[in-house]
Amino acid sequence: MRMKLSKLARPVTLPLLVMAAGCASPYYTDRGALLGGAGGAGVGALVGSASGHAGTGALIGAGVGALSGGLVGNGLDQIEARNRAQIAAQMGRQLPPGGVQVNDVIAMSQSRVDEELIVNHVRSNGMAHPLQAGELIALEQQGVSKNVILAMQSAPPRVAAPPAAVVAPGPVYYYPPPPPMPYYPAPSVGFAVGGR
Repeated sequence: MRMKLSKLARPVTLPLLVMAAGCASPYYTDRGALLGGAGGAGVGALVGSASGHAGTGALIGAGVGALSGGLVGNGLDQIEARNRAQIAAQMGRQLPPGGVQVNDVIAMSQSRVDEELIVNHVRSNGMAHPLQAGELIALEQQGVSKNVILAMQSAPPRVAAPPAAVVAPGPVYYYPPPPPMPYYPAPSVGFAVGGR
């Protein structure tokens, strides 16, 4: 049994690691394709192992899963785009991408954006940071509804993608030049004529 699991795990491990690395995308299409591909690869490997072709099953499953996950994610992205367009039309400006800011929620509420649109926007994008006590007081004082505040409190903070690693050159070591070679004049060779 142990041998079958290790043979099954080999063709699935690398694609799963690659897909997990890309799950930080802000788009549902990307996340759906990645998660669908990962799930499809696992199911395909299990089904393919029954016929002795776990690798082929994993590849076919990953393709089908990625396609279907991408289609579902694309539908969610379109809904989010329509919600953003409605919010922008009522506010007279676009919302910045990323996690939702407290000031944006106050502006949406004061612009009379539908409460459900605000809640959906918060749930879809997450909060830029967890709410602090002073922000809760400000939201209440500005007339933000309790449902919106609850959605803000329950929405996880949006995790930003880590910045790209900057590789700084390390110290550069130079070997000192070799010491100069001492100069020895060539021996002189001469002939003397004469005798003593």
